[in-house]
Amino acid sequence: MASKHTKSFKDSMSMASDLIHDFVCSPCQEDKLNTEAKYFCGDCSKYYCDKCLTFHSKIHKQHTVLGRKDVDKWVGQGDALISCDFHPGKVIELLCEDHAEMCCHLCVSLNHRMCRSISLISDLAKGVYEMADFRLLPSKVAKVTTSLNQVREVRKKNQVSLKACCKYMLTKIKDLRKALNQLLDELEKRTVKQMDSVLADLDVTLQKDIDSCTHIYDQLNAMMDTIQAQGKDNEPSSYIGFRKCEEKMAKANSLLQEMSTKPELTATFKPDTRVTQLLSDMHLLGKLQGNQETLTGHQMSDMKSSEQIRPLHDISWVYTVKNKSTFNVKIKQDTFTCIIMGITELPSGEIILVDNNNNRVKILNREYKVIAQYDVPQKPRDICHVTGNQVAVAVDCDHPVRHEVHFLTVTAGTIKMTRKFSVDHHCRSIMHHGNQLYVGSMTALYLYTTDGKLVKKMYEDTSRGMTVAKFAINQDGKRIYICDFYNNKIITINNNGSILATLQDPDIIGPNSVHVSEGGHVFVCSWDSNTVLQIDQEGKKKLVTLVRGEEGIFYPKAVWYSTHTCRLIVGGHQNDILVMELQ
Repeated sequence: MASKHTKSFKDSMSMASDLIHDFVCSPCQEDKLNTEAKYFCGDCSKYYCDKCLTFHSKIHKQHTVLGRKDVDKWVGQGDALISCDFHPGKVIELLCEDHAEMCCHLCVSLNHRMCRSISLISDLAKGVYEMADFRLLPSKVAKVTTSLNQVREVRKKNQVSLKACCKYMLTKIKDLRKALNQLLDELEKRTVKQMDSVLADLDVTLQKDIDSCTHIYDQLNAMMDTIQAQGKDNEPSSYIGFRKCEEKMAKANSLLQEMSTKPELTATFKPDTRVTQLLSDMHLLGKLQGNQETLTGHQMSDMKSSEQIRPLHDISWVYTVKNKSTFNVKIKQDTFTCIIMGITELPSGEIILVDNNNNRVKILNREYKVIAQYDVPQKPRDICHVTGNQVAVAVDCDHPVRHEVHFLTVTAGTIKMTRKFSVDHHCRSIMHHGNQLYVGSMTALYLYTTDGKLVKKMYEDTSRGMTVAKFAINQDGKRIYICDFYNNKIITINNNGSILATLQDPDIIGPNSVHVSEGGHVFVCSWDSNTVLQIDQEGKKKLVTLVRGEEGIFYPKAVWYSTHTCRLIVGGHQNDILVMELQ
C-alpha cells in the first residue's frame, strides 16, 4: 500500500507537464506549473520565465538578472545545496526510499520509475528543526572538521619533514657518488701503477738485449778498424786480430740465435668487467623506502585525535626495542679490553668505531665483523664522517701532549691518514656539519674550518670537571645537544651558543654520548646509570629508556643510529657492541 508521501508525489506529478526543462521558473513552480526559466536573479537566487521576469523587474529594478548567455553563473550557494548532483539546474525534491537517494524529477524519470517508495522532500522535512539528530549536526560536523584539520596539519608537518629528508638523502646520494668516485680513482691509480711496473720490467729486458747487441757490435767494429790500420806488414798482429774476430763473431751469432727465439714483447690490458656488469645490473644507488599508512573509513571514523596517525618522519615518534644482539669487535692485535668511544657510518654502509683502549680505528661490515683497522699513535676519543669516504678522528693525550684532528680516508677496505691539524685545547669530541668542524674540549665547544682555522668558541662551562663530554647537531644545525657529564645534564643550545633547554633525569647519570638520527630523533647514553634512552627534539624531556645495564650494555660511551640497517648501535667498556632493532 502506498504511503501518504507517495500519494502526494503522485498528485504533484499529475499536475506537472511531461516536458523536462534544465531550469524551471521558480514562481511558476510554486504554483505547480512546469515553465522553462530563461533568466536567473542572483539577488533573489530564483529562476524566471519571460512573464514572471516582467513582474520581478517592476519590483526589483536594482537586482542583477542573468540571461541564457550567462547560464554557467546561474547556480548560487543556496542553489548548490539543493541542486541535483547528476542534473545541474534541477532541484532535489524527492527521496527514493528504495535506494536511499535524493533525486530531482529527471532522476525519477530516468532511474527510479519502477521504485515503489518515492516521497516529497517537502513532506519529509516537516519538523526537521525539532529532530535530535539535526540539533546535534553542528557539534558532529565541528568534531569531524576538527579531526580533519588535525590530520591535515599532521600531514603538512609530514610534508615538511619529507622535504628535509629529501635534502638529506640527496646529500647521502652525492656522498655515495663521491665515495664511488674516490674508489674508482684509487683503482685507476693502482692499475696505472701496476701498468708502469709491468712496462718497466719489459723495458729492462729489452734494454739488456739492446746493450748486449751494442756491446758486441762496438767490439767487432773496433777490432776491424785496428786490423785494417796495421796493413799487410804485421802478419802476427793481423792473425791475432783475425782469431779474436772469429771468436767475437761466434758470440754474436750465438746472441743472434738466442734473439731469434725470443718473441716480441707486448703488453695488454684486459678490463675487469665485473664492475661494469655490477653497475649495469643495478637500478639504483641504494634502497629507497617509505612507509605508507592507509586508514580505512572505519578507522577514520573511530579516530579520536591525530595522535593515531604516525607519519614516517614524525619527530615525536617514541621507539621501542624489538630485539637486540651483541657482536664482538675485539681482534687478535688488541691487548686490552675494548673501550668504544666513537661510532660513525660511511655512505656505503660500513660502520667505523674508535677503540680508545687499544688506540685503534676499526671498520665493520654490515654483519658487524671487523674487516680492517688503523693504529692511531695515542688515545683516539671520537670520530665523525666528513664527506665521501673521509672521516675525522679526535685525538687527545696529555703525556705527551697531543691535541689533534686526524683525517682518514677509507678505500677498498684499507685506512690511511691523509692529513691532520693541532688545536690549542683538549680534543675530546668532534662533529662535521655544513662544511665546518665542531670540536669539543672537556669544558667548551669550538667551531673550526676543515683546514684547521678557529672560527669561534661557541659554548663554555668551567664550573666543574667535564661539562662538554660529547655533543650532537641536528639536521638543520640549529640545535646542539651537549652531554654535561659531571652535572648529569643534557644542555641544548642554538648555533649562537644560547641555552635553549636543560634536561635532568634519574636515568641520565654521567651522560657521555648523544646522537641525532637522520629523522631528527635524539638518543643519549649515560656511563654511570648504564642506560640508553631517547629524548625529545626540544631537549626538554626523556621519552623512553630503551636499555639498561642488566640488558647487555656495560658503561656505554657511544651511540649511533644506522640509516642503512635501521639499527641502534651502542659501544662501551666491553668487547661487544650492542645492536638493537627499534620499532
